[in-house]
Amino acid sequence: MVSKATQRSRSSQSQSSKNSTNSGQFHNPYNFIPTLPREGENADLGDHEPVGHGCYHTDRWSGHIGVMLTTMTPLLIPDAANHVKDTQSGHKTFPLCLGADGKPYLPPTSVKGMLRSAYEAATNSRFSVFEKHGTALAYRMAPDPKILPAIVARRKADNQLCLRILSAAKLLCYKKYEEHEEAPLDGGASEIAAAQNYPNHQLPKHGDLLWVKLNTGKTRKVTQFAIRQSNERTRNGWQKAWACITGPNCNEKCYERVFLELEAEKVYPITQKEVNLWENLISDYQVLHKSDLEKRHQDGQAFDAYLGHEPGKTGWSRHIYTNEAVKLKPGTLCYVQINNDNEITAIIPVTVSRQLFKTTPESLLAESLKPAEKMSELSPADRVFGWVNQKGKGSYKGNLRIGVVKCETDDWEQPLGNEGLPLAILGQPKPQQARFYVAEDEHGTPLKETPKEEGYRSDRGLRGRKVYPHHRNLPSGYWDNPTVDRTQTEQNGHFQEYRRPKLDGVEQRDDQNRSIQSWVKAGVTFRFTIDITNLSDVELGALLWLLTLPKEHYHRLGGGKPLGFGSVRLEMDWEKTDLRQGKEWNEFYLSLDSAVSPNHKDAEATIATFKQAIEQVYGGSNKKTFEQIQMIQAFCRCAKGYEDGKPIHYPRARQDSQSSNEPVPPHPEGRAFEWFVANERIGQGSGPKVSLPPLWNDQGLPILNARSQSQR
Repeated sequence: MVSKATQRSRSSQSQSSKNSTNSGQFHNPYNFIPTLPREGENADLGDHEPVGHGCYHTDRWSGHIGVMLTTMTPLLIPDAANHVKDTQSGHKTFPLCLGADGKPYLPPTSVKGMLRSAYEAATNSRFSVFEKHGTALAYRMAPDPKILPAIVARRKADNQLCLRILSAAKLLCYKKYEEHEEAPLDGGASEIAAAQNYPNHQLPKHGDLLWVKLNTGKTRKVTQFAIRQSNERTRNGWQKAWACITGPNCNEKCYERVFLELEAEKVYPITQKEVNLWENLISDYQVLHKSDLEKRHQDGQAFDAYLGHEPGKTGWSRHIYTNEAVKLKPGTLCYVQINNDNEITAIIPVTVSRQLFKTTPESLLAESLKPAEKMSELSPADRVFGWVNQKGKGSYKGNLRIGVVKCETDDWEQPLGNEGLPLAILGQPKPQQARFYVAEDEHGTPLKETPKEEGYRSDRGLRGRKVYPHHRNLPSGYWDNPTVDRTQTEQNGHFQEYRRPKLDGVEQRDDQNRSIQSWVKAGVTFRFTIDITNLSDVELGALLWLLTLPKEHYHRLGGGKPLGFGSVRLEMDWEKTDLRQGKEWNEFYLSLDSAVSPNHKDAEATIATFKQAIEQVYGGSNKKTFEQIQMIQAFCRCAKGYEDGKPIHYPRARQDSQSSNEPVPPHPEGRAFEWFVANERIGQGSGPKVSLPPLWNDQGLPILNARSQSQR
């Protein structure tokens, strides 16, 4: 038997599917609700100490609220404590979390977290957590012919660090292993030195002082080298050089570099600023690959795997896995970028490197939005839901508590087998993608077309609070038969996005994705109560507004939200709600008359008070209504979903074999990075450099070609 909620959901989805057109565009799974400057005059939306829990204050609301929660799309509640991990692949399979009654257990803390996130956005409160955003992020630089080789040294005059500018020549080091019958060099490398005149057929080590001979062609290449030092080698065409060995870090790499002394030496002083930038950049590289490094160590893989000594695979550049690369010290070989004013603008480890943005994400967030550090700074969400100081002592337990969440539906489970359904890979947050995370201003306006390196800049802002819009436009039957791989079958412009595609007919289960053994069906109902103490009219009104959103507006709960899971409908049960101000509770307890009932109309009126407060603070000089204010517009669009019928999925690029007028299915190997590479492409066939559109309209992102037409 199909519930009425499921019937309404399918009817809505079916109607949206009829309006769907394949326009070659898609919506990103996440977007942002703007965080507007908090400079209003309304005290209840501002910061102040909470009133506490010691008594019922006369003009503040206390009591309990009955709530019904209905799942509109499948709900994932994985039991993290009882998952099974495959020791070889690292793949984890999760059962559903069950309570003592054998039904799904929905933790009250999960419901509270969902409501708090929505409450923060609706009231424009401070962020409750904003950690690990105090260092500059890095982006990949475009190739620059002005990058110069250099070595770090100390000036004799004052013993200060400096850069000596050098020149470079190519050293043939790598050739495909399968092309040779000889034993690999360098302890079993899959890439070998092709030249036979290298001493003992051994590649030099990074930093080795060499003597080299070069060819006489236009492109300078090493024809011979020797590690032994001798002044006699300055005659007969031998030159002094240092080996710069970064490793087989890209496909089809053939050459390393040797750095040669220049006849007219150029020297640049290094300040502490350059030292810090270098160390932060190398640390960023290593943090980015930290999980991969840890995994390889745990799996017992040989260290040579980092160096690209596994046949057919590239390695990592040495600065990623070598701790000695973190410090900028005498003898460090690097590359330097010099601007037109003859100033150092970058010191980098490789020619096409990552580079740090000019400022940090934290510096772009207004002080009034950063997590509170003392009791007098508590914003509405902190006072209602609680607060913990992220930078020291101090906490407040809040004035709201979620009771036990009980499932009321008997037919609640969608079993998916013991091996489970392999979910699609969930993307990791990448704030380095400035076109998605950075705004032109403090109002969350998307970046205009701008050079990538100008993303994080002191005059910009952040896009806001990250949210996952409801997947409104799913075709009929989208969640049916989930174990059947339909990922490559198009249905009205949509594909089965929640499942990981098979590769060559085999399920993909590894450490990049997870499997689930069952989910909670759409149309399942839960009930719980919310207990509140001493909320103001505005604080209560914001909460009641979130519990009484218009029809077809949903909150997001549980796992897999980017894949469409976890859209839930909240509805108040007024018969199980008792809200009174302190003066009314006083009368109630004095009378000892249980027949005295609360006046629900007074409680409902607080919603209008909340809306008026938002208009007063954020309506501006043009007197915007509640629904016209950007953060409310964005919140409602997230809750309702896009109405244009475009699919929602992570960015992906069109492959060479695919026509420009056909939908692009999920790639079995993922390859989301190809879209971002195509978006930033420079030169002939350059990318569009588009930013993430604002949440409050239905503008989508374009499907891009994995390679430009000129490259095909």
